[in-house]
Amino acid sequence: MFSRFHLLMLMLLAVPSGFLTAEIIKDLPDAVVCSVKDPTGFLPWEELVFYVSAHTRDGSTLYKTLTSDPVVLIVEADGIINASNLADCDGRHISELLEAGRAFQLTR
Repeated sequence: MFSRFHLLMLMLLAVPSGFLTAEIIKDLPDAVVCSVKDPTGFLPWEELVFYVSAHTRDGSTLYKTLTSDPVVLIVEADGIINASNLADCDGRHISELLEAGRAFQLTR
């Protein structure tokens, strides 16, 4: 008799991996890469990764870093990024970052 685990593994093996996708928030990337202007007073962070943290009823999505002093950005419902402390993301549309490879899903 197969356990639930064995059945799940058989299902995963039977489905081509190209068809498996997941999004934390529908139609938005799970992670975004931006540069912070000068968080330390010494050097900017060129590749700071932001992860989905919250989604509001009005459609805005909050992204945060996993650093000890988190940096945040908000993607408004219209897709515009609100992040005045980010050198290369503030005011841009999230689709621009997806096209540039600076926003992505964590799984496929």
